[in-house]
Parts: sequence; structure tokens; C-alpha cells
Amino acid sequence: MPKTLPHRALLAILFVAISGIALAVAVSAGDGKSSVLQAPPSPPARSSPCNRDCLRSFVDKYFDALSSRCPCSIALAPGVKYTENGQLVKPGEGIWKTFTGRGKYRVYLADPANGEAGYYGDFSEFKGTLFGVMALRLKVQDQRIVEVEAIVAREQLRPGSGGLGANTAGVMTPRMIDELKPSGFVSPDTLFSTSDAAKRTTREQLIATTDRYFEGFNETRGSIVPFAERCSRRENGIAATDNPDGPAVDPAQPSFRVFSQSCRQELETGFFSALMKVRDVRQLVVDAEHGLVLNLALFDNEGDVKSVSVPGVGGVSVPSEFLRPITYLVPQLFKIENGKIRKIEGLAWPVPYGMSSGWDK
Repeated sequence: MPKTLPHRALLAILFVAISGIALAVAVSAGDGKSSVLQAPPSPPARSSPCNRDCLRSFVDKYFDALSSRCPCSIALAPGVKYTENGQLVKPGEGIWKTFTGRGKYRVYLADPANGEAGYYGDFSEFKGTLFGVMALRLKVQDQRIVEVEAIVAREQLRPGSGGLGANTAGVMTPRMIDELKPSGFVSPDTLFSTSDAAKRTTREQLIATTDRYFEGFNETRGSIVPFAERCSRRENGIAATDNPDGPAVDPAQPSFRVFSQSCRQELETGFFSALMKVRDVRQLVVDAEHGLVLNLALFDNEGDVKSVSVPGVGGVSVPSEFLRPITYLVPQLFKIENGKIRKIEGLAWPVPYGMSSGWDK
């Protein structure tokens, strides 16, 4: 008469049997036909912190994956959060469907202490027929990307402008004072890649300096902002300070060129602050080694301001395109030296009024 196996032996046999079945399962990888669930991904090979070179390599690999239009070639965490212009998007959708490649205008940021990589540069879509600029933030943990935040501004191809041969400027993209200009993105200013230890400030000082900029904007007080003597600002690839050839927003006031003033004077005219209110300012990436801060702010235009009283000029009529409620996503790249703002490079992209950035805490 056969002997009854001990309880522990039965458990051991059962465990081996289950393990053997699991190992014998053949999974069809990526063909979408197999109904067998794949095993959870194995832990990353390395768990060491990601230094500057490591973070930069993640940015390059991310764009390589975009070019291949498949997120399968980049190390994304299982629960990665990805937003595109403030909207939750699945990796592989959105710009992943249309991206062609990067141009030569490339600025990298790295914050190893927080595992964050930043990028600001141009790209093309639809086989090079549509130009755009992207501000990007990647959050890296354990050698995997856990967060992706992309703000994308595109050239507005209006009827008769060529390119795709169609009007890409829809109802939510009114003609702006300074629309995106591809000619303004040939190569970045060398200041953005310069690291001078003698002019370096702390991370906290960098953040405080950019915060003062937005305080000065809201209060129309350029005097409270620590601007460097040679401060300059560009928006959508156009010189937005010290530009006497910039646009005249009101034909009745041809002498008022909205971008002809210095960084300080521009805030003190109060033209933009009368139109728009700033909210939800966030630092995306703070690069203390290079004195760079990439941040994002939302500018709400309620659309009810028809004229602005500008000191020394008088009443300036607001262009009709702004007489409507609309919000602008505005990523800006600050270069700070000795605690003072040396250069600002930014984008402005219209979105539905009151929209969030998708990263509300």
C-alpha cells in the first residue's frame, strides 16, 4: 500500500509544477495575437543615480524612440505619466505618430540630484513639412523614465503659406503678435551651454530669481527683477526686447513697438500684464551647473481688455485676435549669471481658456 507523502513534500511538488508550467509558456512578443500574459518586466540592470551624461543620454534615446515612432525602444516605467501640451496621452500616440526628426537647435538641461532632464529645441513633422519647437522634461528613476512632460509649439501654416498645403491654424490658434518663426532657430546662443563656476548660483537662488520675474510681470515693476545689464528675451524665435523692428500692435500708435524696450522697460509698460494674468508657475528643470531654469507658466487672457494705457504713449488698442478668452502655455528657458537674468528664451502656445498644465499637485 503506497505511503502518503508528507504535507511539505506535496507543497514542494506543487510549487515545482507551477513554476515549470510558467517557464514553458511561449509568449508572442508584440504581435498582438497572443492571449497569454507576459511576465512582469525584470528589474533594471542598474539602480545607480543618473548623472549629467546619463540624463542627456536619456533625452537622446527618447528622441531616437520618437523618430522610430515606437516607445518600445526606450526604458519607460510601467506606470509612466506622459502629457503633451497639458493633456494626458499614451506613449506612442500624439506627436509619436507624426514626428520626423530633430533640428540643430538643441539645449540640454540636467538636474542629477532630482533625476530630471530637460530639453529645448526644434523638430519637424510630416516628413519635414511642419516645423515646431519642443520644451521637454523627463523624470528618471532607477534607469527608467517615470514622467514625460512635453510642451509643443508649431509653425502656423495659414492659407496660402505653403508647407502642408493646408491651413493648420484652427479656431483655437488665433494669429499672434509673434508667431513661431523657423528662421529664429538656427543654433542656440552659446550662453546656454556655458558653465562658469565664478558666475554660478545655488538652485534656491535660481528659483527665487525666476520667481521675481513673474512677480515683476504681475505688478508691472521691472525694477524688482534682478535683470543683468545685457538682458535679452526672445519669444517664438523673435527678439522680444530691444527690437525696434518688432510689430506695432496698434496702427494708430506706430511709434509703440511692443518688443522695442529692454527687459525691465518691457515689464513696466504693462501692455502684456494688462492683457494676461500669470498662474501655476512651475520649475520643470533647474540646472545649477549651467545656471539654467526651464519653467512653465500659464497666461490667462480673459479677452475683455480693448485698450491699454502705456506710460509715455497713451492708449494702445488691443488687436482683435486677443478679444476672446484664451490661455497660453508658456515654457521659458532662463540663463542666470551672478544671480541676474541674462537671457530668456520662450514659447507661447494657445490652448482653451482655463486649461491646466496636467501636473496640478
